[in-house]
Amino acid sequence: MQHPMDPYFAPPEGRIFSCFPGAEAREGQKEMAELVSDAIREGAARFDAWRNGGGSKDTRPDALVQAIEAGTGTGKSLGYLVPALASGRRPVVVATRTKQLQRQLLDEDLPRARGILGREVKAVLAKGRSNYLCKSAWEALEANPPAEFALADHGLWMAMGRWAKETLAGDREELGRYGEGESELWDRVNARAERCTGRQCPHYEDCHLTALRQEILEADLVVANHALLLADRVLRESAFGQVLPDAPVLILDEAHEIEEQLTDSCSEQWSNRAMTMLFRDIAAEAAKEPEGALMDAHLGPWEDAWSALLAAVPLDSGTFGFEDDRIHLQPLADAVGAWVEAGQAAWKEAKRLAARRVDGNPEDMAWRKVAERIGTAFDRMEQIFAQPAGWVSTITREGPQMVLFKANPVDVRPFFHQHLRRGFETVILTSATLRDGKGFKGLKLRLGFTDEEADQSRHVESPFDFPNQGVLFIPPDLPARRPGRDAVGDPAWVEASLDAMARLMTASRGRALVLFTSRKMLAAFRPRLEAALPGITFFVQGEGMTRSAMMERFKTTPHAALLGLASFWQGVDMPGEALSLVIVTALPFTPPDDPVLQARVREADNLKQGLGFIGIQVPQMTLKLKQGIGRLIRTRTDKGAVCILDPRMMLPHEDPSGKRYAAQVRAALPPFPLSRDWGEVESFLRGL
Repeated sequence: MQHPMDPYFAPPEGRIFSCFPGAEAREGQKEMAELVSDAIREGAARFDAWRNGGGSKDTRPDALVQAIEAGTGTGKSLGYLVPALASGRRPVVVATRTKQLQRQLLDEDLPRARGILGREVKAVLAKGRSNYLCKSAWEALEANPPAEFALADHGLWMAMGRWAKETLAGDREELGRYGEGESELWDRVNARAERCTGRQCPHYEDCHLTALRQEILEADLVVANHALLLADRVLRESAFGQVLPDAPVLILDEAHEIEEQLTDSCSEQWSNRAMTMLFRDIAAEAAKEPEGALMDAHLGPWEDAWSALLAAVPLDSGTFGFEDDRIHLQPLADAVGAWVEAGQAAWKEAKRLAARRVDGNPEDMAWRKVAERIGTAFDRMEQIFAQPAGWVSTITREGPQMVLFKANPVDVRPFFHQHLRRGFETVILTSATLRDGKGFKGLKLRLGFTDEEADQSRHVESPFDFPNQGVLFIPPDLPARRPGRDAVGDPAWVEASLDAMARLMTASRGRALVLFTSRKMLAAFRPRLEAALPGITFFVQGEGMTRSAMMERFKTTPHAALLGLASFWQGVDMPGEALSLVIVTALPFTPPDDPVLQARVREADNLKQGLGFIGIQVPQMTLKLKQGIGRLIRTRTDKGAVCILDPRMMLPHEDPSGKRYAAQVRAALPPFPLSRDWGEVESFLRGL
């Protein structure tokens, strides 16, 4: 019986083969397209039945949820774009984690999908509100230019005058290098939601966001990132916050990240940056007012109270739970109380100014927004310091100026239901890494999948021949790694690992990606590797070069190695001979002192002792390890070796330092043959 996807993917008549002569049949891609098509049809049937039955809000069905792990090389972008766009349910929203994948979807995959479908597809890239220019804010700033700028903002100010008049999209990216990074100037003119006055703004009709919303309403395909999608779902009850519409079909690509993104997007946060922007916006509004002097008088004591609050936060960089010995909670809570008290006068004055009649209107919208923001600041800090059941509060400091207060949900399953099941007909989750060693059961614990949804989740095979394209090497006689206080490792492990890295990179002639689990570990190994391997050029993450620039340099430099941290464990695509060796220094467990992880482990252990480790920590680590290993084989012709410098990957009967959970981890990895033979792996690498 013919499937609706056969005209597109079935060899040899499928349109993918006529559009791209020489294209190879990918069974996994065809299977994925069928799964997506079937899920969308079933989800649509549910909703059509609901609408035809009267469509009462109380009986609205939840979205049909389908998880698909698509192995590297499957061609998953076309595997979901073609069936989703062919379904006729519009718009289709695709949310990804990285800009790189968004660009690939729009610049490479969408033109191919148009050819396969044989019709035009209107697509829109949606970004967060703060990426767009607010015309009203720009007019106000242009009328009263700042007396001084941060050094980095001089170029931006010079570029903006002409650009602001000519731009059609208002997208900061159009400014090139001037539109990158944090900018105090851009913060003053972007379209962030907290100061948007919506339809009361004189520029509402010609606002860049109004135009974007209209484009989205007319689009077949909307591409966004996870953060925007979730922020938009959280804000969709607000009058001005929503950019993305409810849609029939939602596709979550890079879905292995969705638990972390839900945690962040559904948390309550307040930061030094948010407070600085609020102080600055209040001062700017007061400067426009004949009555502004009174507000200025209130601001000084409030700013002093905020400075005193920040002074009560430890100076050490890092994230601290409230139970951390370095947090002196009572003095900190007292400082929060003093800050709230000091802000009451400013809040009262903002509400008074908002209630005035201005030009016949019953209230001043700009001051109403200011008053709402002050109230929000107080509410969020109250939530953070109250630490209600089911939430864990943290304080993060990054350097002297960046302090973030945050209340994180321990269980994101209700938020997955509220923000992702509701408002869609069908939700597709896909990634190269969704299964851990026990299949899709982790999605029940992490995201609240039902038994039926976990059972219906599918893995589609990669077309790669892993047994013949690569090898997994775990050096013999490698000591157990005991991180110790320096988070690096004891001397015996460091020496053995350094020797292993040197031998492997000599055999591979560089062409290596070395993945570290901490900045301290990278810093400890870097000089020793350079001394041991003078013929290798090392590119080191975090030394001023962007990730994309570093990758380009690496690809074109003979005998080179990349030393990478968190962002190099995923999203790095280096097909071909430039990369022949991936070295994983240690199993990438989340640090055990992470307060949110600790709370999740405790909650799981309350259900069943040991579930926190084997059900949360090991699966999380496994998914990250799969991502890191996935950097190696990106095409059918790639070959290479993966080395893991951690004997815990062996079983107890295979190695004295082996662990029983190694079977679970190895079951989830690509089926590389396992070797512990130095001669075998060095010979393999020399032959590449």
